[in-house]
Amino acid sequence: MDGTDDQTIRQLFDDYLRMYSTRDDLLTTYFSKNFSGFTGGGDFLVKDREQWVAITRQDFAQIKDPIRIELRDLSIQSLADTVAVATGFFIIHLPIKDHILSRETARLVLIFRQESEGWKISHSSISIPYYLVREGEVYPLQELTERNQSLEELINERTTQLSAANLNLQEVNAKLQREIAERKQADEARQRSEERYRSILNASPDDITITDREGRILMVSPAAWTIFGCEREEQFMGHLLTDFIVPEDRDRARSQVALRLQGVNSGTSEYRGLRPDGSTLEIEVNSDFVRDADGAPTGMVVIVRDVTQRKQAEMESRKLEAQNRQLQKTESLGRMAGAIAHHFNNQLAAVIANLELAMTGLHQSENPLEQITAAMKSSRKAAEMSCQMLTYLGQSMDKFESLDLSETCRRSLPLLQSMMPEDVVLEPDFPSSGPIIRGNTNQIQQVLTNLITNAWEAAEAGRRTIHLYIKSIAVSDIQLVHRFPLDWQSHDNAYACLEVTDVGCGIENQNIEKLFDPFFSSKFTGRGMGLAVVLGIARGHGGAVTVTSEPSQGSTFRVFFPMCGESPPATK
Repeated sequence: MDGTDDQTIRQLFDDYLRMYSTRDDLLTTYFSKNFSGFTGGGDFLVKDREQWVAITRQDFAQIKDPIRIELRDLSIQSLADTVAVATGFFIIHLPIKDHILSRETARLVLIFRQESEGWKISHSSISIPYYLVREGEVYPLQELTERNQSLEELINERTTQLSAANLNLQEVNAKLQREIAERKQADEARQRSEERYRSILNASPDDITITDREGRILMVSPAAWTIFGCEREEQFMGHLLTDFIVPEDRDRARSQVALRLQGVNSGTSEYRGLRPDGSTLEIEVNSDFVRDADGAPTGMVVIVRDVTQRKQAEMESRKLEAQNRQLQKTESLGRMAGAIAHHFNNQLAAVIANLELAMTGLHQSENPLEQITAAMKSSRKAAEMSCQMLTYLGQSMDKFESLDLSETCRRSLPLLQSMMPEDVVLEPDFPSSGPIIRGNTNQIQQVLTNLITNAWEAAEAGRRTIHLYIKSIAVSDIQLVHRFPLDWQSHDNAYACLEVTDVGCGIENQNIEKLFDPFFSSKFTGRGMGLAVVLGIARGHGGAVTVTSEPSQGSTFRVFFPMCGESPPATK
């Protein structure tokens, strides 16, 4: 179909409405010989043109005077070059006192087909309140007549009741006058309160929205216009709050409301917001119920913040952090490979040299014991380095058992204090017992030794006190910044904590990420496996390590171990 045909179908549809409303029998000539349809009040399908013509004439006979058709909407669609469908929504106004049809929307579908005689109506279907139509009727006239009679009787009854009520109104009038004066005072107070509240709304950079109990918007602050790209308040009024959230987040938003109804405060929620133009944004939502005097919820106050820029910045920051970690990992691996190769070359050179001397001594009938001992010493150093690397990787084969962390560390203190310089003071603060962890005694002592050694090497003259604490900490209190391993995930609600704090030189922020890399050290050449072993032991125990430090202010290292409910074995 082209534009001309479209105009033709529209004209045919208008002609249909005109002839139908004027009860013009000429309408029956517009029906195709191959016709089907059903009436608004019928419960059967008409498959014969003559039967449809008879029904149409019955319609005209039942209502002889013209009717008025109020067209509300119309759609014309082309189904093929010779087929088109017209769908119209309209209201029928009968020439009688009618309080039913004039409130109902009738729906009419006409299918036009181009035949040899021109465009014809091959199908007609109309829907009206069919449940009111009685047998032999096209329109529910009998029902309307009976209803009008009932209405007249009801009006008479109501008139009598209103006369009696009028007397009561006179008695109530005086009371109302007093209540009006009280209400006026309350309204003035409410108006002053609303003005203050409106000032808050206007000043807020976040959207403050008030809804009814079903979540329909009653009021928004001016910030909502900017956040959601709207130009007037009417674009919000009456809409559900969830209409401004993308469909895939709406069930989660409803669940949050349900939780709040149950008294569960889940805190701030984040969703993807939806603007009227279809664009999306990242929003942060806080909400609470507005309650009546009895505590029953009557609505909600919702605060919406646009966090799109913050989210984008966080995403960019995560990308940069990932790139930085990859660079640090590459640097760490290179440093580790070089240090291991250097260390093993030194030890192997010592082993080879001493074994060659031993062989020379055998030929000269000398005792090679000293050279063999030196070779064994170098071999043990190489083996110790291998064990440290396995510990760093969390692959140690040491046996784990239930340990009292306080008692294990307490037994290590005498040896540690004998190793420290005389001017270094160690101040332990342990509970009498516990917490209980599942671990390896030697590895826990190694963690303690390495951290204490690291602390006294960082200590400066006049500030050589080291504090040692053991305690239990809730997982929510474990810091996120400078926590290692970076991919550590907590699985318990609380952890045992071994904390070592010094007031030494502190650590530059850019060096904290490298502290646990094998062979990294900012203090001494050839050192650097101590903290790497600490991290490896923590990793092997399913725990983590955090670092807090400021240059010239000292450092705090905390090692977290999962706690267990088992009792430690008795000390022998």
